[in-house]
Amino acid sequence: MSAPSRKQRLESLLRREIAGFVQTQLRDPRIGFVTITRVEMSNDLQHCTAFYSVMGDDMVRRQTARALSGAKGPIQRAYAPQLKMRRMPLLHFAFDQQEAKRQVMDDLIRQARSSDPDPSPEPPAADPAAEQNPDDMDWLDSGGDAAQP
Repeated sequence: MSAPSRKQRLESLLRREIAGFVQTQLRDPRIGFVTITRVEMSNDLQHCTAFYSVMGDDMVRRQTARALSGAKGPIQRAYAPQLKMRRMPLLHFAFDQQEAKRQVMDDLIRQARSSDPDPSPEPPAADPAAEQNPDDMDWLDSGGDAAQP
């Protein structure tokens, strides 16, 4: 497997730096329980989008979006020394829709399973006493082609 590309390394570094800053240094009461899920950079490395998820309702999500948007400057200054780039990528925040999509898919699967008229039966549990011992050669006699002693 080849080494990760520069873009992938930068995305990983940015995710760690942004998440660390948000969790440890950002003291805004509008921010709920937020998680930076991933960071994607443009091909020219001039823009990066940090995707986040937040626990709570739509109002908490909007407040968190405003707080993160207002904290772009301090966050960019925090990760700038680690990047060692001539031009720092411009930071954008976006709510991660994948978590919501996953929740919808889980609900659909749960609904389909509950409405299934004939659920498949559970497979029978293995009986350890019924397993045959490979050292016991008596089981060969039942096949008819094993030699009699």
